Amino acid sequence: MNVFLWVITLIISFTGVLLFYKLFGKTGLFVWIATATIISNIQTTKLIDLFGLETSLGTILYGSTFLATDIINEKYGKKQAKKTIGLGFLVMIFMTVLMYIALLYVPSKSDFANESLNIIFTLNVRITTGSICGFAVSQLLDTVLYHKLKSRFNALWIRNNVSTMISQLFDTLIFVTIAYVGEVPVSAIINIVFTMYLLKILVAVLDTPFMYLSKKIKSIEI
Repeated sequence: MNVFLWVITLIISFTGVLLFYKLFGKTGLFVWIATATIISNIQTTKLIDLFGLETSLGTILYGSTFLATDIINEKYGKKQAKKTIGLGFLVMIFMTVLMYIALLYVPSKSDFANESLNIIFTLNVRITTGSICGFAVSQLLDTVLYHKLKSRFNALWIRNNVSTMISQLFDTLIFVTIAYVGEVPVSAIINIVFTMYLLKILVAVLDTPFMYLSKKIKSIEI
């Protein structure tokens, strides 16, 4: 059941990127990146079993931000792609700060949501820091690598996959190092890195057809 839902989520997410691009152009991709960043950070609190591995949810939506960034890089250039890094960075920070403040409010006697919100949004400094640092470094690296590969290789799939796979490796290593080193055994850390990166590679490969489809789309700029 989880694999089926994972495939459906992947199709919806990558189709969403193309739809936002088709209807709203570059602005639509910026909006998608902000939206996917928020939702993926909420989804990542849920652990699931997938392909016989335990992993956190949110990998697909987070991966879709790299697809959106690559489309921006391909169509609008490196300067515009770098703007997505600042956008995602600020979104993550403001979401974390505002939800932390929201949890400080004293709930009314009839409130039923506070306990659930506490579980989801309770601030874990190491995990939050790891997530923010991993995002900033990996997105910047993805943008720079994509631009360099574009000048050397005509094949779209090379720059799309290589830039994403390398940047996602750094994202995984940075996040896991900051979030878990010293907290969990080394064997567990190795397993976490392997599982997270394996799924990220799979998502990167599967977004390739959507990258080619984006080349055929005539977007509406707003």
